[in-house]
Amino acid sequence: RAYQSWVARNKAEKRLPGLSQYSPNQMFWISAANVWCNKYRPESLKLRILTGVHSPGEFRVRGPFSNMKQFAEDFQCSVGSGMNPAKKCYVW
Repeated sequence: RAYQSWVARNKAEKRLPGLSQYSPNQMFWISAANVWCNKYRPESLKLRILTGVHSPGEFRVRGPFSNMKQFAEDFQCSVGSGMNPAKKCYVW
């Protein structure tokens, strides 16, 4: 919502050279997900899951994003797909 508010106050951003297949809204999601990108060895991932308090980055992206209608709209995900489940989880 903050990004959309910024766009409303300013103007839509231009597509990035070399990434022009993605809209500015899609680039917002890609950028947000990029924060959680990581690579683990299987043993390290297992240890992290068993002892860590936070879920691995992949699930910190998939869970919230798949439950946001804005994400599904921006990427045109079909209803019932992995990133646009028909029944979404809402907290508020």
